[in-house]
Amino acid sequence: MDKNMIIFNGLRCKVNTKAAFVDMCMETPALASKMLASPVVRSECERKVCSLEDNEKSGVYALRVELNEEKREQIYEEIFGDKLEEERFQELSEIHRRLLEPIRVMHQKETKIDVIPFIVYGVVRNSRCKSMLLESLKGCEKECLKLFQGSEYQSAGFLRKFLLDERKAAKLMTGLLLLLRQEESEEQYRMVMNIIYAGYKSLKNVVKKLDYLTGKQFEELMRKDAMVEISLCQMVIEMVIAEDLDIPRLMDYQFCQVVCMLKIYEERRLNPQEMEADMAEGKRIYRKFLREHREPGAYYVSEFLETENQEMCERWERMEKLLNIFGMETRALYGIYLEKWEAEMLCTIFEEKDWERYKYVLLLGTLCKYIQQIEAMYESEIPEEIQYQRSCEESAVKSMEYERKRMEERLHKLERQKTDKEHELAEAERLIERLRRESMKKDEQHEREKTELNKLREFVFCKKGEGKAESTSDGIGSQMLDVGRLERSIVIGGHRNWQKKLRRCLPTSQFLSSDYMNFDPSVLHNKKYIIVNTDILKHGLYYKIMNERKKEQKVVYVHGNNVDRTLREIARQLG
Repeated sequence: MDKNMIIFNGLRCKVNTKAAFVDMCMETPALASKMLASPVVRSECERKVCSLEDNEKSGVYALRVELNEEKREQIYEEIFGDKLEEERFQELSEIHRRLLEPIRVMHQKETKIDVIPFIVYGVVRNSRCKSMLLESLKGCEKECLKLFQGSEYQSAGFLRKFLLDERKAAKLMTGLLLLLRQEESEEQYRMVMNIIYAGYKSLKNVVKKLDYLTGKQFEELMRKDAMVEISLCQMVIEMVIAEDLDIPRLMDYQFCQVVCMLKIYEERRLNPQEMEADMAEGKRIYRKFLREHREPGAYYVSEFLETENQEMCERWERMEKLLNIFGMETRALYGIYLEKWEAEMLCTIFEEKDWERYKYVLLLGTLCKYIQQIEAMYESEIPEEIQYQRSCEESAVKSMEYERKRMEERLHKLERQKTDKEHELAEAERLIERLRRESMKKDEQHEREKTELNKLREFVFCKKGEGKAESTSDGIGSQMLDVGRLERSIVIGGHRNWQKKLRRCLPTSQFLSSDYMNFDPSVLHNKKYIIVNTDILKHGLYYKIMNERKKEQKVVYVHGNNVDRTLREIARQLG
């Protein structure tokens, strides 16, 4: 069992259709002689042309020359190439356009056809295959129906091709093929082939006698008096049988024509064309009926209540008899009304302006609508369908419940994230406020340090400028300095002897030695002046004092060990 069989992967092919077309022409008596018009044929086929005679006349019956694909394609371009130009192609007859369609659609292109719809239709429409299918799937129907119900084939367009009593078999066969593709089981494959052979044994006998499956076999199937869809399905089944019997398939031009036909029907299934019609005339006709008759969209009312003459009564009675043969009465149609657009569509399609003849068209439309209702009721009452709908509803409920729980969890998560972000925001705001305060403090400290630096610079400049002899007496120094102003002051730094001498002059001041690093900062709290001797002072102590002092506390810088000069300097800085 080859997994590349079309029953698993669909029909796939890529064909040089121009070369295949030339091969077909060379083997066709009516075209073989025309092929000699090609210079390539004349040059390549010299002394190789096989001329045969029949009973009536002599001539070239077929060309037996071996040419590669490139040369065959060149022959095609020389003889037929210009006919595929769009303008020239449209001028050809319908037969010739169909003949050349594979070249326009398939030439050197990857083509894929889904064969499941064709196999299913061919099996279900064969009574023996259908019986074998229902018998083979006893006990495993649920699995096949479940696969069908979840597939692309569940659409109404697929099942519409089957009668009501065939639809279950169509679902089962489709599900079986899907199961085979899913599991790739040898047992299931043999089951499918036994179902096919049950109704196509004669086709199997024909295929197993062949060396190759060629397009001629497909032509023989088309000659049978059967619907085109049935013939196409039998061609696909013939390909499946050939693969099962290991009969090679030649992709000649007739095969390409079959592929084009399969492609057309596949596209119709996948992309059904909606009817596009100009309904203006149909609406006009319907408005005319609406003015003259009661309820022109209801057959029973129109037929039964408006029968006036004897001839129409007789027609109505005959119609009643016809419906009675099939167990039905026209009265049963009472209550089935065509909607306005449906009645207008009837008038558009048939353009029937005669009221009496229109009523027969209306009966046809009413019966179609009745059949549609019956099909809908039938489908809704099938146990498997009911179970499937119930499972779909349960699945939808579970899905919605799961989605609700997921959304609730997500909502809770978002709420937690919101709370966390609010806390982070509050913390960030507090941090910003703290940093702002610290920044303000640092700015203030910077300003103070800047001021102190300027004072220190002034002090240094003043110190350099003191080169004159000190002629001022102690009395003058005492007069220059108001000692009472320094009552709330602290003296830091300087030599111990200098501090002892200065203490006599400033008895109310507090003194702090230059190496006393572990002082209590509270000693600065009530001080108005801080007197700093820069000669003997540790940097660490100086910076510690600067950090602890307040803005309103004035710093006075002095130097040296001369007490009188110190007092004069203090007096000068205090102004």
